[in-house]
Amino acid sequence: MTHSTDPILVIEGLRKEFGRVTALEGINILLDKPGVYGFLGPNGAGKTTTFKLICGLLRPTSGRVVVGGSDVRFEPQEAVAKLGVQFDAPAYYPYLTGRENLQVFDRWLGRQSENKIDDLLRLVGLVDAQDRRVGGYSWGMKQRLGLAAALLSDPALMLLDEPTNGLDPGGIADVRRLLPKLAYEQGRTILLSSHRMEEVEQICDAVTIIHQGRIVASGTPAELAAGDAEIVIRCSDPAAARGVLSHMAGIREITQVGPGRLKIHAPELAASAVNKYLVESGVAVEEVTQRRESLEEAFFRLTGAQNHD
Repeated sequence: MTHSTDPILVIEGLRKEFGRVTALEGINILLDKPGVYGFLGPNGAGKTTTFKLICGLLRPTSGRVVVGGSDVRFEPQEAVAKLGVQFDAPAYYPYLTGRENLQVFDRWLGRQSENKIDDLLRLVGLVDAQDRRVGGYSWGMKQRLGLAAALLSDPALMLLDEPTNGLDPGGIADVRRLLPKLAYEQGRTILLSSHRMEEVEQICDAVTIIHQGRIVASGTPAELAAGDAEIVIRCSDPAAARGVLSHMAGIREITQVGPGRLKIHAPELAASAVNKYLVESGVAVEEVTQRRESLEEAFFRLTGAQNHD
């Protein structure tokens, strides 16, 4: 893989309309260093449309996509050569084996690299199944094969659509270990969509959340999840505690949630600081606990989506 001084992905003012329906409304994304990046949104938010625009499968209404310095619209071959893509429903030749499918894809790329195919089959854990017809593969095995196919071109940028969908717990753990390795040891940039919030929280350096065709938030998982926090205090005199805390900077809301218990909305304060303030003000505190928002909760808050679990 050759390295370039250009940012690996630049999306500027990207807009896509399908007739009277606007799928994307001027989104901007910049990925300028290797890493694993999450791209999250409810169904219909615009994730797949964005991926297809990056690949050149769709033409933007306005705006541009640049991959490694190559404009997808005006230099499609150069841009696509830097891409490795795995969509959620990969298509294969079912009557060919896993190895034969990779050989076909490899020939399309103009290469003859059996050693490369051996390495990739080993990397994704399909060595034992390489000579079986893909028509008999499980969904998880097809996902693994799709990841191997995406790596055939030695891409600088990988677009992965639900890469752990259909995998068993062991396979999910394998992919979670593999993606950071591809990013940090091999210098690739990975943009992935996923509905597994815990997965994104664990492996992604940064996350972009899209909703109704617009980007509503970007940042590290910790930054996005820091938008809300709750501190719960248990004390013998909640009225006195409430009176003291009403003068403390950084507290936005105080609610009594039970006998002797107060819930405080204070995103920028640590529980220890609140405890210290109360004690120094003469309020006896029995217990202080703090709970920060998870990325999943931040996602639901930012998109207005409903958690149906």
